[in-house]
Amino acid sequence: MRVGVDVLAEYANKLGLGFKTQVALEYEKSGLIPTKEWKKKKYGEKWQDGETLSLAIGQGFNLLTPIQLCQMTATLANGGKRYLPQLIESVTDADGKILESFTPQQTGELLEEEKKYVELIREGMAEVIQGARGTARVARLQGINVGGKTGTAQVVRLEQYKHLKEEDIPYKYRDHAWFTSYAPAEDPEIAVTVLVEHGLHGGSGAAPVAKAVMEKYFADRIAVDTIRKGITQ
Repeated sequence: MRVGVDVLAEYANKLGLGFKTQVALEYEKSGLIPTKEWKKKKYGEKWQDGETLSLAIGQGFNLLTPIQLCQMTATLANGGKRYLPQLIESVTDADGKILESFTPQQTGELLEEEKKYVELIREGMAEVIQGARGTARVARLQGINVGGKTGTAQVVRLEQYKHLKEEDIPYKYRDHAWFTSYAPAEDPEIAVTVLVEHGLHGGSGAAPVAKAVMEKYFADRIAVDTIRKGITQ
């Protein structure tokens, strides 16, 4: 509450939230990161401090796309540099000769005095997977530390379903499951964000999908680590 909605919005914007990433895909949405001025203009009402608390954990008026969240995760993972998401690394001919390559385009960067907080955030994200009480321990990889964060997006207000077990809630009203991640935690090279519609929980609904993607990406290194452990044993 001391930080306030407008400062939260400032840093959300710096990390790529609240506007289009400009990825080369049709129909991209800008999402929404609210401010005091936005609410006054939209609803003619004053911002309430209690709304800042919901906002700070990703709820309230926040609207994000998976690619925005992945871009933000990559920005945190690399230490504070924001890059334009690209679909193509290079174009080759039938013989594998590179005809055209695309250099990553940096679109923003945190100030040096802001970057000192990024490592603390990364430590927390590593605990989500590697920690004894992490909510996404299921996403652990053999020999590779992963950093990440689980999340849940409410579809509708569920007061009328509070007395029901999750499996008894109508499918279309179940929460969406979020999980965003990067690896290796010490020296990141890949960021993976997963949204499972009506998947309920990020840890159980979305994290296993991200783990499968990373297992494929790191397959060679995981295999080598397994062999080394076998030799050691």
